[in-house]
Amino acid sequence: MTMTNIEMIFTPDSRLRNISDKVDKSEFGAELEEHMNNMLNKMRELNGAGLAGIQVGDQRRILVADPGTGPIMMVNPEFVEKSEETVMFQEGCLSLPGFTADIERSETIKVKYNTPLGEDREEDFFGVEAVVVQHEMEHLDGITILDKVSRLKRDMYTRKIKKIKRRIKKRIEKMNHLYY
Repeated sequence: MTMTNIEMIFTPDSRLRNISDKVDKSEFGAELEEHMNNMLNKMRELNGAGLAGIQVGDQRRILVADPGTGPIMMVNPEFVEKSEETVMFQEGCLSLPGFTADIERSETIKVKYNTPLGEDREEDFFGVEAVVVQHEMEHLDGITILDKVSRLKRDMYTRKIKKIKRRIKKRIEKMNHLYY
């Protein structure tokens, strides 16, 4: 299997905080569909269940998912309904390596969206599908699961990531020093 040439964005990259832009009608078509298929491939390579455009540096309101029920591709998704009944689910995030948290979400949702080719859809999602779609839709509004946990847990994770990045940077500098 070849690796998909899409670059992931990881926290604490400020782009993850951006609110994504609505996709213009002129952008629908085969090119958008191919890009979203590439996103699906990248998501699967990384063993993820969902991926929002912003996580790969695409500022548009697009997301892909496959929580084991088949691929989902949404453009400009909007909630139509959210159930009051909720489920707790332990979630991870491809942009937050090594981080998981129990997150409460609506058990059932109804979403209005377009396909990459511009077709209008409205669909109900239940259980794990609903959880994954809600998670990815929050990315489109600049929200990650770090925003849903205690400040202490968030700060501990952020410090851990910064420490790992410093260690990697030192190793790279050491390697560069050896070769130059």
